[in-house]
Amino acid sequence: MQIVPASEWKALLAGQAEMIRLIKEWRNSMTVTAPVNPYITAMEFMQAVRIGRTKFDQLVAANKVKTIKKDRKIYVPAGEVERYFEKSSE
Repeated sequence: MQIVPASEWKALLAGQAEMIRLIKEWRNSMTVTAPVNPYITAMEFMQAVRIGRTKFDQLVAANKVKTIKKDRKIYVPAGEVERYFEKSSE
């Protein structure tokens, strides 16, 4: 067994503390923010829940997914993705 000199031990602890600080700083910079737009397109919804157009149309017809039509574009409230998974698990 070897004993580490006090000066080296303090240097190791300081280096470790610096690494921990940098990791915490990096984690804080990686935070996920909520979408700015409260609506997503139908295509974005389908990609998020990994379904195709036919299944999407079936969900809309059964009133299981709320949609908003604006001109020729279909929008889905962003909260519907979470609601879809909550309803699916019941």
